[in-house]
Amino acid sequence: MRGGSYDENLVYINGVEIYRPYLIRAGQQEGLSRINPDLTAGVHFSPGGFSAYYGDRMSSVLDITYREPEQREGALSLGLLTSSAYAGARSSNSKFWFIAGARYRSNAILLGSLDTRGEYSPRFADLQATAGYRPDEKTTVLLSLWGSSNRYTFMPRSQSTTFGTVSDAYRLYAFFEGGERDRYDNGGVALTVDFRHNDRLTTKLILSAYLADEIESYDIRGAYSLSALDLTEGTETQPDTLLNAGVGSWLSHARNKLRTGMTALSYRGSSHSGRGGLEWGATAKLRSHDIDINEWLRVDSAGYTLGGKGEGLSLTSYSDRSSAISSFIAEGWFISRSSFTLAGKRMDLNAGIRSAYDTYNSELLISPRISFTMALNQRLSGYIAAGAYHQPPGGREMMLDTESTQSLLKAQRSYHLTAGARYDFIAWERPFRFTAEAYGKLFDRLVPYTVDNVRLIYYGGNIAEGYAAGLDMRVNGEFVPGVESWFSLSLMKSEFKIPSSATGWYPAPFDQRVNFSIFFQDYLPGHPDFRAHVNVAFGTGIPASPPGKDQWDIWFRMPPYKRIDIGFSKVLAAASMKRKDSFMKELIAVIEIFNLADMRNTISYTWIRTVRNSEGVTREFAVPNYLTRRSLNLKLTAQF
Repeated sequence: MRGGSYDENLVYINGVEIYRPYLIRAGQQEGLSRINPDLTAGVHFSPGGFSAYYGDRMSSVLDITYREPEQREGALSLGLLTSSAYAGARSSNSKFWFIAGARYRSNAILLGSLDTRGEYSPRFADLQATAGYRPDEKTTVLLSLWGSSNRYTFMPRSQSTTFGTVSDAYRLYAFFEGGERDRYDNGGVALTVDFRHNDRLTTKLILSAYLADEIESYDIRGAYSLSALDLTEGTETQPDTLLNAGVGSWLSHARNKLRTGMTALSYRGSSHSGRGGLEWGATAKLRSHDIDINEWLRVDSAGYTLGGKGEGLSLTSYSDRSSAISSFIAEGWFISRSSFTLAGKRMDLNAGIRSAYDTYNSELLISPRISFTMALNQRLSGYIAAGAYHQPPGGREMMLDTESTQSLLKAQRSYHLTAGARYDFIAWERPFRFTAEAYGKLFDRLVPYTVDNVRLIYYGGNIAEGYAAGLDMRVNGEFVPGVESWFSLSLMKSEFKIPSSATGWYPAPFDQRVNFSIFFQDYLPGHPDFRAHVNVAFGTGIPASPPGKDQWDIWFRMPPYKRIDIGFSKVLAAASMKRKDSFMKELIAVIEIFNLADMRNTISYTWIRTVRNSEGVTREFAVPNYLTRRSLNLKLTAQF
């Protein structure tokens, strides 16, 4: 996001940093987001230039706050993809409250539209609960619990993929034996005690713990036949075959395990007086990563093992490494806030500094940050922010292919300069808001990585540098009275380079130049209980390269991402339609059609290499792996 990878975005829920699984390698293995929308009260996002209050990541921060129920409430939602339920209540004296939510998701219906046929059994479930107690007006105690269980089982049978152009078209047919069984479990607890000493001084203590256990296991044998097609003959779905371009087989194996633990104790304080204020904090963390990677691949093309050397049985690729990493991290931060008036305009200044020390590499990090906000009038405001951001090694970077480089890993660094504006206006007698944010980021001491589906593969140590620059624009408001819609457009360019390599600048793995999206809602005139929504997304292709390291001089872009979703909802029952003592507030039925136009979007490639032909030429074919095709979802939601 904003030029960064999955690992470069910081996410908080109720002030506690959260983490995502590290071993996930394919989109169909991703389950439920850690964020439960049924429990969410507020969302704050910063694309860069965020204050010293937040920790160290190179790209962005997302801060989620879960809500406190004001009275007894709940909801139950049943759907073909995701089913969920939540309940919340508050005591009569308002001193105690709780809110809890459970979700279950199965992607089997979606995965049935993929080119690879087989038995998919993805099951994802989670439970989150937050309870608060306020014994007096000055003290608040908050306890949060969460846990998730994710199971992914896949028994592939066959695959048929047609790709290429009219003049150069191919079909890959493959059959499989074996299967894959993955397990990703994680959970945690956080206890927060908030003290309000007086109207000016508040302090907070947060004790949190997180544990994750991930296992990835598969043994899959496959054989393929690659044929050239003549799309000018036959039917659209059954083109004629011109010739066989290659045959081969492969055998893939993995027994990967990762166990992660994190315990943290944080202290935060704030003092406000007049137009100024101070904030400070300190955190102590203990972390551990037990990593055990064992995977290999053997690809055979027409009797030749590709990538092997020497005599005997050769493997195309092989990784076998184990490590147990633990460290102590100390962090501290200090912020000064001030408000003043200049030329009749209100100004807000936020200046802070953050420091961190990690015993893993004995590195002391200092990160100064500053932001300046100005309200030009009641409708228009702007800001500018700058700062230094470090990302200490953690999790996935420590799974480098070469273990000898692990001890040399230092924190990756970025320097941000961002500016933005917000303009509130009235159109068609309804309120609208336009926001624009421009950013520039410089990176150094980067650990290069490649992207395989949704897995990031790091290598080489802190050997790269780069930059990202872009512009985000968004307008939202009531284009139709009573319902909110929005339009957004993002432009970005991001490049890396390895100074020790002669390759020069190459596009960053997530360099998506244009991203455009629309979410539009409407309802039948005179019948606001019947609504429709359309979601449109377009993004230019991101870079892709053949497998292997140091191939940045050989790259191309995936096809653009295009998608249209449409949905309809109907209020079947509401409190106004029923007796006043009815326990159910609302009953809503929803039907959604995902990927309405059945567009085939590429997420990654399977690389098929043929051995040298009679002319001594070896060819390599990029067979696209597509995202899900058109699919239907039905959902029934009852609110109490």
